[in-house]
Amino acid sequence: MKKLDSNKLTDKQQEFFKTHLAYLSTVDENGEPQVGPKQSMRVLDDGHLIYLEKTKAHAYENLKNGSKAAVVVADVPTHTNVRIKGTAHIHEDDDYQKKVATEGGAPQAYVVVIDIEEIYE
Repeated sequence: MKKLDSNKLTDKQQEFFKTHLAYLSTVDENGEPQVGPKQSMRVLDDGHLIYLEKTKAHAYENLKNGSKAAVVVADVPTHTNVRIKGTAHIHEDDDYQKKVATEGGAPQAYVVVIDIEEIYE
């Protein structure tokens, strides 16, 4: 897996996110990893990912406590993948959260926006 020189997603990478399930990885305050699928994860723009945090459990707590976010989407048959590292910003009970969560059909969910800092392919 090679780190790319850009922190902006190409059109091809953005399309890959549309057609594959994303997995989010975080760590807790003791450095213990947590990973799980995020079905609502999508590309917001070429420099950001966004998802609805519905469970408000491990990943949410880890991000709230300052964990970096790592996201991977992969295609098993072709061994193709895109991995992202970044910093998450959680929107709770603000106008942006209300708008995005309601549009996403989960008005009680928090909205997490991830600033893309590194891309690997």
